[in-house]
Amino acid sequence: MLWRPRLTEVLDAGVRRPVTVICAGPGWGKTALAASWANTRSISGPVAWLTLESRHNEPSAFWSDLVLALTTAGASGLPEAGPLAGDDPGYPNRLLTGLAGLPAVTVLILDGLHEVTDPRVLNGLAGMLQRLPERLRIVLLSRAEPGVPLHRLRASGDLTEIGAEALAFRVEEAEQLMALRGRRPSPAEAADRVRHAEGWGAGLGLGLEDPAGSSGAAIEDYLVREVLAAQPPQFREFLLRTSVPDRICGELAEALTGQRYGHRTLERLAQANLFVERIGMGRWFRYHRMFRSALRHQLATVEPERVHELHLLAAQWHAATGNGLTAINHAAAGGDWAFVARLVVDRGLQLYASADGEEFLAVLGRIPVQRLVESAELVFCAALRAFAEGDVAAVPQRIARARMLLAGRGARYRAVIDLALIVLESGVVTRRQGDMPGLVALSAQALDDLTALRWDEVPARLQYRAMMLGHKGAGLLWTGRLDHAERFLWAAASAARAAGSPLVEIDALAHLSLLVHLQGALNTADEHATAAIDLARRIDARTRPAVALAHLTRALIEADRGRETAAEESLRRGLHAVGDSPEAASAVMIAVVRARLLLDRREPLPACAVLHRARVDAGPHFDAPLLDRLLALSESEADLALGRPAEVINRYAHRPPVPALLPAEQVCLARAHHDTGDEAAAEPLLSRVRAGSDRVAAVSAWILTALAADAQGHGGRAGEALSHALADAEPELLRQPFRRIGSPRMLVLAERQQWLSEARGSTRDSVLGEITGELPVTGATPAAGPLSERELEVLQYLPTVLTAGEIAENLGISVNTVKAHMRAIYRKLGAGRRREAVVLARQSGLL
Repeated sequence: MLWRPRLTEVLDAGVRRPVTVICAGPGWGKTALAASWANTRSISGPVAWLTLESRHNEPSAFWSDLVLALTTAGASGLPEAGPLAGDDPGYPNRLLTGLAGLPAVTVLILDGLHEVTDPRVLNGLAGMLQRLPERLRIVLLSRAEPGVPLHRLRASGDLTEIGAEALAFRVEEAEQLMALRGRRPSPAEAADRVRHAEGWGAGLGLGLEDPAGSSGAAIEDYLVREVLAAQPPQFREFLLRTSVPDRICGELAEALTGQRYGHRTLERLAQANLFVERIGMGRWFRYHRMFRSALRHQLATVEPERVHELHLLAAQWHAATGNGLTAINHAAAGGDWAFVARLVVDRGLQLYASADGEEFLAVLGRIPVQRLVESAELVFCAALRAFAEGDVAAVPQRIARARMLLAGRGARYRAVIDLALIVLESGVVTRRQGDMPGLVALSAQALDDLTALRWDEVPARLQYRAMMLGHKGAGLLWTGRLDHAERFLWAAASAARAAGSPLVEIDALAHLSLLVHLQGALNTADEHATAAIDLARRIDARTRPAVALAHLTRALIEADRGRETAAEESLRRGLHAVGDSPEAASAVMIAVVRARLLLDRREPLPACAVLHRARVDAGPHFDAPLLDRLLALSESEADLALGRPAEVINRYAHRPPVPALLPAEQVCLARAHHDTGDEAAAEPLLSRVRAGSDRVAAVSAWILTALAADAQGHGGRAGEALSHALADAEPELLRQPFRRIGSPRMLVLAERQQWLSEARGSTRDSVLGEITGELPVTGATPAAGPLSERELEVLQYLPTVLTAGEIAENLGISVNTVKAHMRAIYRKLGAGRRREAVVLARQSGLL
């Protein structure tokens, strides 16, 4: 016998109260616990043990055996109770009087109280429990809730209860049990056995000779004989028929058994501890894994023809209640492939686009290949399966075949299947190939078709609507119709949330994040990207393609903010999410992001190669005007980096006037004019961008304005334009335009602007500090030690308007050395910035 100290300690503490109840089904170790406690208990005094049987429903047998158990255990003081003569209702009271004189604490263990159902015995025992003598403790062992009232004892704190949850074996206890049987399991094997047995002690013991994870003949024999055979015929039938599903509720039980009061029956079984337990506080119940396995094997052995019938009944019930995946699973288990195909048409696309996609595809893969050509519904399954297996080229052929097989079918049912085919085609063919005008047209058609069909004809109506709104929004975005796209993407995100389609919501939020980024609002774009990524994390969909665009947009945002490492990490996550075979639009966006990061690293030639490969690989069906423009924009920025502004001017000179240039395109073209010295052509473009709502483009426009003014000798105008750029950049944390445009002249302007800001006592200089590298020194405590000779030389230049670069040129040293000396000067003088260092140096007589 295994000694389990954590439980014996609980029982040891429990018997210090009047009553202890150990209640669990057969094989959970109730008797073993009480016996091991009796052998190792810490309290002194007699322990009486009475094992109850059905004969103890006779009061005379019960009370006489109870007294005999007490006497045998050494309890004294019982003679006052007198002998028991037949059915004597007053005997329990006389017995209590005799027990009142017990000289020591005595524990009475009644094992198998579930065997006693006679009210005469139970009423006598109940009265005894309410008026126990001070030195008598009673321990009740029962498979079911004892038939005596315990509520008063529970309320007064005089009751200790130990149930199946406490009796369940833990991993370390299972290892000890297996060691007693001569086994030396690894922790992983012991944990697997505990998980499979759900902590049930008898299951662990009986399963030791079986392979790990199996439910052997010994376990099944025990459960059938100890549990199933002991039930009335109607309960046995109920248990067998309701063992087919993994979980059961009253309504499903009634559908499977044809009987009424399914919920009441399940509650009675759970209260009787017959390996049935309620799931949470709701209406669902589950059978213990080993018990369910034994019931299913028994059903398959005794009534094999019933198994398929019950699976189909469960499939019909789940389909009617909207649980598509469970319905498809049961229909497949029942072998009705035509029914499976109808359910896939009704629910398959929403399941494929859900977090349950892998489980759904596993069921889809069970359809025999030879059956996949028999009907339009089965060919639909074949098309979806081909896409899931990576055979994208076969999908259009199967969709065409399914439409051919619809000939002769009823008009309304044909419309239902055709709608599913449109949804499939739009998502896995049209969108995947990058045919965005076609995607807009198909999604619009599907949304119109939905309005013509009744709710009961399209079970996945809400999910289809969310998908089609998302497809249309994405299609409108990639065709460059941003205002219309925003409306549909917001509608898709809301519809997806209402329909319980989180992947569709993630996809809509990801497209919204890119759309808002294109409008120049980095903070809002970051919020949408974060919402998409967080939702993907919550549903464990971090590697699903739906979240890829959010990561790619995040990469662009981080690049705009000058955070190269974070941008690279977001790109890596986006690549991981799209997988080996991305949609055409995703593939092009990856190229755009890669090119952007290469350009930020001053590598225009590799960027050109990436962009060229993206155009070559886009495919013959690719038609996404916005992506074409983003590719052209990146190519133009590469041309500017390579000193080819004429190429940019020529590129935009030959494009149609409609749609209008994006603000970023106008800035790029203005940069080309600026580089060729044509400020007259650049200024109208910059003027429109500066007045627009795109803050990212506006910052670039103000920088170009500042550079043009500086080149013309208008220092005041240049400083004012740069101030506008800094003001617009700070709320969005924008940094990269200051590094990308006009360097190194931009650095000179920024350093001068920083000097002026310090002179005026301005505190809005975090952008300037990051651009120039002259970040304020925190802390105002002077450091020990005088200034070095070189630091004194640099100090002489600080009151001037010379930049760090110009000081370096005068001294004949590098700009980084000058900046290092300036930081040392700030630290030694206890200054926070350049202007403050000058004041402190004058006060110290150093200047």
